[in-house]
Amino acid sequence: MLKNKMDIFCWFDDSRSRLFASFRTNISMLEIKPELKDRIMTHDRSIVAARYVVRQKQVMIVCQAGDVSFWSLEGQKTKRFSEQHTGENFDTTCLGFDEFGEKFYTGGSDGKIRIWNYNGRILQTLDAGKGTAVEITQIEAIKRRIVAVGWSKHLTVFRDLQQVEGRPSAPTEWKGEKDKTEGHDDDIVCMAVTLFFPQLLASGSTDGEICIWNTSSELFVRRLDQRKRSPNDTQAKLQDNAADFAITMLRFLDKRMATSTNNNLAGANLLSCGGIGFVRFWNVHTGKLISEFQAHTDVSSVIMEIDMHNKYLGTGDVNGLVKLWDIEQYCLQSDSITVGKSLPPLLAEFTAHSDSITCIDFLEKDERMFILTSSSDCSVVLSDINGNPYGTFGQPNQWRLDMDLSKINEENLQADRNKDDNKSQEEYSKENDEESRSVLSQDIDNMSSVTDEEMLTRRSNVWESTSIGVMYQEKRTNRRQRNQPSLITKKDYLLWEKTGLAPGGAYGALDTFELPTIPDQKKTAYLDTTYLWQANNLGDNIRRRPLPSMIGENLKSAFDERSIFPKYILDYEAKQKQLFEAGNQQQATNMAPISGINFNSQTSVRQTVDAAFKIKRQSSSSTLLSDQKAQ
Repeated sequence: MLKNKMDIFCWFDDSRSRLFASFRTNISMLEIKPELKDRIMTHDRSIVAARYVVRQKQVMIVCQAGDVSFWSLEGQKTKRFSEQHTGENFDTTCLGFDEFGEKFYTGGSDGKIRIWNYNGRILQTLDAGKGTAVEITQIEAIKRRIVAVGWSKHLTVFRDLQQVEGRPSAPTEWKGEKDKTEGHDDDIVCMAVTLFFPQLLASGSTDGEICIWNTSSELFVRRLDQRKRSPNDTQAKLQDNAADFAITMLRFLDKRMATSTNNNLAGANLLSCGGIGFVRFWNVHTGKLISEFQAHTDVSSVIMEIDMHNKYLGTGDVNGLVKLWDIEQYCLQSDSITVGKSLPPLLAEFTAHSDSITCIDFLEKDERMFILTSSSDCSVVLSDINGNPYGTFGQPNQWRLDMDLSKINEENLQADRNKDDNKSQEEYSKENDEESRSVLSQDIDNMSSVTDEEMLTRRSNVWESTSIGVMYQEKRTNRRQRNQPSLITKKDYLLWEKTGLAPGGAYGALDTFELPTIPDQKKTAYLDTTYLWQANNLGDNIRRRPLPSMIGENLKSAFDERSIFPKYILDYEAKQKQLFEAGNQQQATNMAPISGINFNSQTSVRQTVDAAFKIKRQSSSSTLLSDQKAQ
């Protein structure tokens, strides 16, 4: 036995699954991993955020271990990468996106912000903690700046990221907090930014205070402190109800901010949620609390999200319960002085997880609204707007989004009701059987007093006296009327009735119509298209195309070579003739002594041959002219 008693104090953080143990001057932090069996998990660690990226048309999931995965809406994983390398040990705490949708940010417990592209590459690392390990709870991008909160009473800003990309950037403070007179008195844990001009930023702290800032000048605008914790509370009271005032999330109603007029300036345009399950509606123009209600009971805090049309509000608590509210017409006007306590219409309530809800996101596809929920139980579930789950990301089988789960559930309920009706019908038939048996026994007793003639003429009413007749009569009377076949006047097909979507394929719908009547055409005389030279208005007599004229008809005399060939060709021919004649004369002179032939006789023969060629040429030209005239 130990002589001196030594106590060990333990405290368990349910939201982060951490166990803190203190012994003397040492404090240890242990991670608690529950033993899970027969349960689908999307990641191995708790899910930090799950968002639908419209530009990528995929669901982006980030877990506490730093693993980032992308999934299709049907539950198929497309890619996955991790931000932690060998030797690094930190937790990813939040997820943010840039204003252009080209990058995303992750914040860790080591006080660093990592800028990613969607291919899994870290473009830049920002040291928000200035060398110390701080927990970043939220990151927002506004006009080439990144604002981070979570560990300080002030807003931390990184400016001119375009110029220092690839190099470390030093954080700076918000300009409106330089004099330290405006701002928060406690740590800032959440914020929200409007999408429309004038762009405002709302920041919420752990003491329940909300501050409104101008993002262009970074100056303080207004303070919302109606539900702020009293600074006169004692230390013991602060420890007991510290989480009752903390604001976990802020959301602007951008649709109402964009359409703000003098008539609806008094309506709510900012939502906050946090301690003991309360949701509050504020007006940033007047700084007034318009309404508040407790969305979840018996819980320490809640989170929330609104859809892009500012119609639905989703809230989730630490028990895995999700509620959907209709806020489209809620707090549009506020003329009363007191704060409203009425609840908006509750649309659905379901438990999709077994642990605390960490993120809620609304997404719209094919004009249908879906809800995405993530939890600390390491799973992400996709459900419809009525809370019917399609599936869990990571399950072996994919699901189909074209199925309307609400209609399927209604059909199943109707089938169950029909089964109950059939059971009641069977019980009713048994009672009728007993009654019919009693009636038959009475008839048998009375048959002894009936004569043979009365027996032949007697007719019993089988519809009322027998159970088979009664059942058959009820079936005949309650039978559904059969519709006669008729033409389909509406384009509602079977697939449309079940899924609410147009049928897929090459054609969505087909229709028939009567062809227009073609007027009678006047019959005209047949015209040969080869006679294109004819006029448009033809008479009864159609002329024949004349024969083409020949060149020989215009010739008055035989052609001359000088009129056809150029002069240099004629001179060349004459020169060749002279050379030929000179060569023949020289050859004849050399051969005269050998052959004994007289030179004069050779010359005469040569002249005779030339004359014959000349006559033949003239005769051929005259024959050509005569042929052309004949044509």
